[in-house]
Amino acid sequence: MTKKKQKIIETLKQIADDLDNVGLNDSAAWQKLGTDLEGILKSVPKKTSKVKDLLNLVRQGLNIMGNQNAHDPLSLVDAIWQGLNAAEQCLSDQPDSDNPAGEVQQNLADLVKSAEKSNAAAPATPTAESGCPSIESLDDAAAYLIQIEADNHTELHNLRESLLGLINDAQDSEACHQFLSQAVEIINEMVDGKVEDPDQSLGAVGSLLEAAMHSRDGLSPAVESPNAKDTGTQPDTEAPGDDPDFDHMPRDADTELIGEFIAEGSDLISSAEEALLSLETDPEDVESVGKVFRAFHTVKGTSAFLELALLSDFGHHAESLLSRVRDGEIRYSGGYADLSLRALDMIKELLSGVQTALSGQPLLKPKGYDELVKVLADPEAAGISEETDDVTAPRVGDMLVAQGKIEREQIEKVAEKHPAEKLGEAVVKSRAASTKDVGQALRAQKRINSGQQVVESSVRVSTRRLDRLIDMVGELVIAHSMVAQDYLVANSDNHELAKKVAHTSKIVRELQDISMSMRMVPLKATFNKMARLVRDVSRKVGKNVNFVTEGEDTEIDRNLVNIINDPLVHMVRNAVDHGIESPQQRAKSGKPEYGTVQLLAYHSAGSVVVEIKDDGQGLNRDVLLAHAREKGLISDSAESNERTFSDREVFNMIFEPGFSTAQVVTDVSGRGVGMDVVKKNIESLRGQVEIKSEYGNGSVFKMSLPLTLAIIDGMVVRVGSETYVIPTISIIRSIKPDRDDLSTVLNQGEMVTLQGSLIPLHRMSRFYHIDNAQQNAEDAVVVIVEDEERQAGLLVDELIGRQQVVIKSLGETMKDIPGISGGAIMPDGRVGLIIDIVGLVEFANNGHTGDSREDAEASLDRTLAA
Repeated sequence: MTKKKQKIIETLKQIADDLDNVGLNDSAAWQKLGTDLEGILKSVPKKTSKVKDLLNLVRQGLNIMGNQNAHDPLSLVDAIWQGLNAAEQCLSDQPDSDNPAGEVQQNLADLVKSAEKSNAAAPATPTAESGCPSIESLDDAAAYLIQIEADNHTELHNLRESLLGLINDAQDSEACHQFLSQAVEIINEMVDGKVEDPDQSLGAVGSLLEAAMHSRDGLSPAVESPNAKDTGTQPDTEAPGDDPDFDHMPRDADTELIGEFIAEGSDLISSAEEALLSLETDPEDVESVGKVFRAFHTVKGTSAFLELALLSDFGHHAESLLSRVRDGEIRYSGGYADLSLRALDMIKELLSGVQTALSGQPLLKPKGYDELVKVLADPEAAGISEETDDVTAPRVGDMLVAQGKIEREQIEKVAEKHPAEKLGEAVVKSRAASTKDVGQALRAQKRINSGQQVVESSVRVSTRRLDRLIDMVGELVIAHSMVAQDYLVANSDNHELAKKVAHTSKIVRELQDISMSMRMVPLKATFNKMARLVRDVSRKVGKNVNFVTEGEDTEIDRNLVNIINDPLVHMVRNAVDHGIESPQQRAKSGKPEYGTVQLLAYHSAGSVVVEIKDDGQGLNRDVLLAHAREKGLISDSAESNERTFSDREVFNMIFEPGFSTAQVVTDVSGRGVGMDVVKKNIESLRGQVEIKSEYGNGSVFKMSLPLTLAIIDGMVVRVGSETYVIPTISIIRSIKPDRDDLSTVLNQGEMVTLQGSLIPLHRMSRFYHIDNAQQNAEDAVVVIVEDEERQAGLLVDELIGRQQVVIKSLGETMKDIPGISGGAIMPDGRVGLIIDIVGLVEFANNGHTGDSREDAEASLDRTLAA
């Protein structure tokens, strides 16, 4: 709900409350209430014209009470109160409604007319009783036009009467009157049924209104005067917007309202996209059709109110298409499904353009706008039909086979034995698969949620304010930690003080948890985007793919959502393009015709794990090694020993820049750009990515990401007089080494033995030149850490304890320190550096130990072996 509408509702509530405190003979008080109401009438949205009519009646009633002219004052006051409540409910509960309680309105109108008649008062302004909206200007007429239907004669009659009233306005120019007269002629022919295409004729009326407004404003109207009687259709126009450089942003735009509209519109379109994808698997889902229709209708109506003509015009055509689906005239499938998604994409682009225009850029017409409008106006003429090219609906049997729940031979036998029954029911009756498995397959097939959803109230908060709040909570945590661990407090004998400090600590921890949860958003919207991507890519490359999601309600830091979008796009696209085979290849391999790509998310050990699984051909180790040799990623000395490379080392070669096994470069993939970006993006988030694959049976790409970028769960360690924080996600274990556990290997440096394996030992005191650190390893502690299955031991003096710390940036001058990702303010007020395990292990393996900075060997086999 917009701020302006909220203010209107609050004023209506206040006036209704004041009615009980005003005496029937207190003229001044009644007149003040009428003035208060009149002050907000101009702010009532134009799209709710009948609400405005109702409030006009209320205003007249208040004026009658103020003038002491009421024929039946008690009944009139009661009707005024009911009118205020009806208008408030309409604006609050049904923001798109244009039909407040007719009985209340009729009663109030009768009382007002009775009072006016008995007092010989002047006629009231036109009200909703006559069915005519309050149209007092060309802008009102344009806003009303965009909301009416071309076949609704009552609405056309209202528009015609309003335009006739505007023609009689002597303030407008003769040219303006001429355009309005032509518009009235076209409306007359529409009412008389003399036009072939009502929608096209209504568009002609819109063009004439636009020309009239330009004429009124002293601009050169770009509409040639048509002879409506000859054509009965839209005149030849060349509106100003036909210029590709024309700025479609309205003059004197209300940036605050438009900003709120963009936010609300984006949510509506996101919900509509989810519903459209659900409709592909269940075209008869009336609820999803209604959800999309309401989204398009709301965008159309609100953009018309804000004078965003590009959006309102396009929304009208998109709404018309969904109206045909809703009415059963066409079925949502094939070309109509593609067209609906194209329309949704165009609305997304228009919303993005409006948002850019708020910063001062022109609002230009997107490329392909006019062509898409023509297709939406007459899809059949453009060859759109319900037929789907080479793609059939997913089958339950294929999904059960793909999930390993049943053999294909069993499915075929069941289908032959029960040809007249639905396959799912037949499988359950034959006990070939459990009811649970079949039910899960059906739900995955439809991808819809049939349960009732609880609508939660929410408040939009600026991300800047939210970030500021979270920063302040972080500072509070640090400040409280300093107080709680202060020497005077920690060693005090005052038990009451200790009790209060402990209670405060609990409150601060809960406050930190709540503030961190405010940053968390579900992955559902991101998963929906991937569903759309799978649909588009699979059709483009001619493959049949079932897309299954799980854990879309898993929450992650909102700052991470946008960053992981690109890695997900690359990996999901590769799963469809490179992983899943063509239907012919899958048939030869004895696989179901439909491949399966599964996207799932879950929490694990303080991290969010996102997996992309496919049942395709998997990674071919030999092909990867051959490409690695061609790219020079394997040195000559390593070629003879390539069989000693682990699968992890070979699979990780695909993360090298420019590495691609695609035979043909297409607009989908094959340029070798993508997977290196995936790894860089994930590692920049303190995350990890790993690959598991079995040739012929598919692959699994697993991303492990921190829950949030704001805090980190770490082990605080001391090295000399310095304090460091090691992320617990990277720690395997810690040990106190014996003399027998320590050794030195030629050209490898110090080693520590752990369960029979030699692990490189690195002294952190040498990395960062700490002179007062413990030099005897037997008196120190070794923290075993892991980076992509590469283990290393870090020698520290002491483990202080596990602690959640608020991450602080070190600034531009210190951002490139090897092995350091940030800092944290410790309880004693000093700064503890947060260790970047990936960077530190790489730094150490390259031979950079502080004492010796000899260049590391550059060959790939040495790097992998380390």
